[in-house]
Amino acid sequence: MINILRYREILAELRARTNKRSEMKIDGVILAVSDKHLTKKLRDQAGFFLCANFPDSESKGNADNYKEDNRLLLFLLEKVTAGDETDEAEITHYARMQDVMCILKDEIRDMDFVCGEISGGEDINTEWEYDVFGGFNGLSIGLKLTDYD
Repeated sequence: MINILRYREILAELRARTNKRSEMKIDGVILAVSDKHLTKKLRDQAGFFLCANFPDSESKGNADNYKEDNRLLLFLLEKVTAGDETDEAEITHYARMQDVMCILKDEIRDMDFVCGEISGGEDINTEWEYDVFGGFNGLSIGLKLTDYD
């Protein structure tokens, strides 16, 4: 299981690396245990956020050959009042967030800063999000990372 404090550091590094390459900047990282928890944390926030679940994990192997697969769900979200954007403004907004997500996925696949402690990120599922967690739009990705603790 990825140490949760280390996981927070990894997300902060991914945010910094993504921001170096992106015109649209990620304002912060928010970690939450559940959807309800994330809704509460996002309630009064304004900005563009990288949000993440606390990863679930599945252990495999024995004492000599041990690994854990961690299931991650990451969101890039920005609060948008429903109906406030024209169709053109909405699609342009989603396109800008999509550009950031493409950079984030590249950075996840690279992750050279984890020094072999974590691998994975080859298989990533991307979904569009509308009016989630109290009025946020964006994209989400689901992926699996393996750690060898």
